[in-house]
Amino acid sequence: MYVFMGGTFDPIHCGHLQGARQVCQMLKADSIYLLPAKVPVHKTAPQATTAQRLAMLEIAVAPFPEIKLDLREITSATESYSLDTLKQLRAELGAQRPLVMVIGMDSFTTLPNWRGYRQFLSLCHIIVLQRPNYQLVKTAEHQILLQQQVSNSDALSTSSAGKLLFFQQPPLNVSASDIRQQLHKSLTPGLLPSAVTEYIKQHRLYKSELAAT
Repeated sequence: MYVFMGGTFDPIHCGHLQGARQVCQMLKADSIYLLPAKVPVHKTAPQATTAQRLAMLEIAVAPFPEIKLDLREITSATESYSLDTLKQLRAELGAQRPLVMVIGMDSFTTLPNWRGYRQFLSLCHIIVLQRPNYQLVKTAEHQILLQQQVSNSDALSTSSAGKLLFFQQPPLNVSASDIRQQLHKSLTPGLLPSAVTEYIKQHRLYKSELAAT
């Protein structure tokens, strides 16, 4: 089984790490990969540079051997389309090995706007990390995807693709956008790994005026 979580990680925070570790445990997988996007198509451009985001990722995952990095989108010469990444991974893994893409509820909300999203479940399983008190407005496109919903993670290990699972995390209401706003106001967010906070201070990222220590 190959499990990955994509994103801009601008910056990576404790919510990312907690979600990755809990999914890994739930699936009894040896590892989970964080797959940073270089040029996100459906979001605004990252405020940190690619090198800075990668540095923060490396710092954050260092204590967790089960969390690894997949830099295929970072090193790609083209924009980051999830469909292309999924096709590439499926070609590498073969037809039988389970492939699991982990996304947040905010990403699932916008999924019908993603290029080729109707093909996703033919290539992988999708796990959606639910956020506290987040209510999904279900469109007709979402209803089609929800027809493939399962309630047990075992279904993801017995087939290579095609299932949708919602995973309710223990409450940790955090987002990268909230963290960036706090840093912009010279506040120190509590849900950043301490080593990442120090990196942000040292490099004065996100227009932070926090003094380096």
